[in-house]
Amino acid sequence: MAASYTLTLRVGLVAETFNRHDGIARVGRQLITLMGTRTDVELVLALPEVALQNGDLGLPSNVTEVISIPHNGQISQAAWVRWRLGGEFAKRGAELIHASKHVLPVSRLAGVLTVHDLTLLHDATQFRLAKRLLLPRQYIDSIERADAIVTHTQAVVATVASYNAKWGSKSRKVGLPFGGELFAAPAQVVEELVDTKFCLAVGDLSPRKNLNALIKVWPSVFKQTGMLLVVVGSGGWKSEETLRAIDELIGQGSARRVVGASDASLRWMYEHATALLYPSREEGYGLPVVEAMAVGTQVIASTDPALVEVANGGGVHLDPDDSQGWHDAILAAARSTTTHHAPVIPSWIPTVAMVAESLVESYSEALSASARR
Repeated sequence: MAASYTLTLRVGLVAETFNRHDGIARVGRQLITLMGTRTDVELVLALPEVALQNGDLGLPSNVTEVISIPHNGQISQAAWVRWRLGGEFAKRGAELIHASKHVLPVSRLAGVLTVHDLTLLHDATQFRLAKRLLLPRQYIDSIERADAIVTHTQAVVATVASYNAKWGSKSRKVGLPFGGELFAAPAQVVEELVDTKFCLAVGDLSPRKNLNALIKVWPSVFKQTGMLLVVVGSGGWKSEETLRAIDELIGQGSARRVVGASDASLRWMYEHATALLYPSREEGYGLPVVEAMAVGTQVIASTDPALVEVANGGGVHLDPDDSQGWHDAILAAARSTTTHHAPVIPSWIPTVAMVAESLVESYSEALSASARR
């Protein structure tokens, strides 16, 4: 059993995605909020310099100092985080470093790493050339050096353990609480979709997200239902083919694409969609699945273990390559009389307090492991 930590712990938290709008960025900001609820933790935050130019960041009161991460390109930023940031945390009295994405700063301090998934290691072709040449080695080194690994699902713990038993032995699921930014404000109407029947796909357009599974069946779905496919998300590595196919559907009047959707407008789309469609080949959590289910929207997702886990029996799961299955399930959703309801916390989702407590327990374990080094 890890030793309990009763004194105030000073944590250096790396949040290099703070100013982005994707799922990992949303989770990273939620991590700051989580730790902001603890009276036994002080935070030293490392944020990208561009984020610090945006005025009031709404940081919790236990943030004692903020370090600016210089940005002269993705590679140089990662190198600075890896080689320089550890020293900056040490100067400010941090006792432990928690890295929320891929790179754990080199340091003698105890280290905790959030592992979202291992796609970078077993399918690096999903990433740009520079990242797949340089980052896997840094990721492996960070995992090796971490005194504790935290994940959001048991599925990722299992993946980590199957990849390397030593890594698995220091991993634990801490989960994710519900709500966060998406439900903090009222929904904002998306005028172009008012009185329109549509299904929603949320995420980037990279091959891993497998949107071609939807694009392939949509002409038939649209012909039989008149239902639009609404795609919310930016591009991504190797997304050109998917973009062309979506544009073709848009030209035919059967699809729309929304880029840069606000949380308020995304919430409205969840609330008014016939179903969320999530055919991804690999996920570490699947935040859109939980968000859609929270407002009573039907979910049709792949059989990826993490997606099955977070849906917890509340979704329809199909092999990502089962075109006929996807086609038929979407038609069934279109004919369903399911009604939406106000946002509620799904009963299987841990509370903020539970996740924060689990994180602090991981910090305690990391401190103990570091002391034995």
